[in-house]
This record gives sequence, C-alpha cells and structure tokens, in this order.
Amino acid sequence: MKKVLGYAAALVAALSLAGVAATSAHADGASADAASGISSSSSSDTYDASFSFDGGGDAAVPTADSSSAVSASSSSAASSSSSAESSKPEKPAKKPAKVVKSSKKMRGRLRYRKDSRTVLFQKGRKGAKVTLRNRKGQYVTKFTVKRDGKFSIKLSKKEAEKLAKYGKYFTFTVAEKGYKTYTVKYVIFK
Repeated sequence: MKKVLGYAAALVAALSLAGVAATSAHADGASADAASGISSSSSSDTYDASFSFDGGGDAAVPTADSSSAVSASSSSAASSSSSAESSKPEKPAKKPAKVVKSSKKMRGRLRYRKDSRTVLFQKGRKGAKVTLRNRKGQYVTKFTVKRDGKFSIKLSKKEAEKLAKYGKYFTFTVAEKGYKTYTVKYVIFK
C-alpha cells in the first residue's frame, strides 16, 4: 500500500511540476503572440509528458526528451517576445517643458492681509491650475484660472485662517500645460 501511495504522490508531484512549466511556457508564448498580433487559438506547447519510474523508488523522474522540449519551448518563446519588442513603433519624443520667464510668472497683486477672504493675483494665464498652500505646505485650496490678466479668488473663513496660520507667507504653485511648474511666495501682512 505504501508503494502505491508513493507512486501516486510522485506522479501528482511530477504532473504539477509539468503543469507549471507548461503553463509558464504557454503564457510566454501567448504574450509574445499577443504582442505580435498573432491569434493563439491552437495550443503551441511542445511539452512531452512521458515519465520513467525507477523500479523500487518513490520519485518520478522526467525523461531527457521532456526536459529538452520544455527548454526549447521556453527559448523559442523568449526569442519571439524579444523580436516582438524590437518591432514596436517608437513613440514620438515629448517636447521638453518650457521654463516660464520671471517677468511672465503669476504673482500676487497688492498686499494680502491676514485672514482676508479675497486673494488678488496678476499675470494669470487662462487654464493654469493654481494650488494654495500655507507655510507648512498644507493644502488649502485649488482653482483654475478662467481668463488672462488680473483676477481674484474668494476663500471661505476656514481656508483664510488655514492659509495664514503658520507664518508670514503662503505659497501658490502654478501648473500650465507645456511649461514647468513653479511656486511663488506671497507675503502676509497684518
């Protein structure tokens, strides 16, 4: 009985090992086929599932034919995936982001008084996304510039308190499409 259970355990272990190898080889081949645009409706596994048992032992040993078939299958899958990668079209290079000149940067207009609920800006560009943060870098609010030139935003009472909470200035970060993001300090007056 022990001998039969030993054979059965060895067979299950060998088949699970073969299944893992076949599955990984099939997955490599399927991903290479998918990358190259080939349909993989038929199975391309060349794994030979023949095993030889030694007479009195409890372990199953795969034959030389099956191990060479697995290595051949995995090497062909690797070569086809590398050729598929080299045939991919290259993406056009991104244009480098422009640096905004200091004379064109958005800035505060007049003076911002502590706990004031109106913040005045100038030199805004339509579509720019502005994020206000207090001196400790805590997020206060975010908005998008609606039109070029001078503009103002209204803050809630809590936002105004949070903006002026930790110091003598706050910062605003401006992100515009095609330009590098920049940060500007805005002084808080009492």
